Amino acid sequence: MDYRTGILTLAVISLSTPASTQIRQWVDEKGVVHYEAEGAGQPKTSAPTPADPKISARRPLDRSNAGLTLGEDEAAFVEAKKGDLIGDLGEGGHYYRYNGLLPAGASKIGILFVAGKLAFITVEYRDLGRGGWEAVRKQLTERHGPAAGDAKTADWNDGRTGLRYKQEANGSITVTLEDVLPMSNYSEQQKAQIPKF
Repeated sequence: MDYRTGILTLAVISLSTPASTQIRQWVDEKGVVHYEAEGAGQPKTSAPTPADPKISARRPLDRSNAGLTLGEDEAAFVEAKKGDLIGDLGEGGHYYRYNGLLPAGASKIGILFVAGKLAFITVEYRDLGRGGWEAVRKQLTERHGPAAGDAKTADWNDGRTGLRYKQEANGSITVTLEDVLPMSNYSEQQKAQIPKF
């Protein structure tokens, strides 16, 4: 094959390969996270597509909670024996129950690694200190700005990290920290399969 034929062949192959489907995450005005497929072969909808997730945090959110940091390597976590594998959730997702030292007031920690990196942390607290839920929400609003959500939830997003505090029916508070980009590439179906405590 001569030089020109080789270049022409590569150009035809690259131009004829269909675009891959992408999953896009967005947050509506109530703070609900939605996932939407984009790309070739996807059905066209008549509804307008919302803009990227609304940035609600005043400044970048802390990417650590309970001694864990989003983006950490799964291999190092497994080697340090910090958790028990609860399940393989497909699409490169592995859910663990953290078995290390829990922060004060915490009763359980669950973590999700996506493609070998820590992408989701959930911590259940029995008690976050004096003043209860309203005091916690006020303190967080002063730190991060007005929260999206309702009376039982408080959500912030800085474009890179998502933070949610939720008051549960039993009085405990669940804190979730999410790495937005890896989780946006992770389908809503797999995320819904994350085991509940």
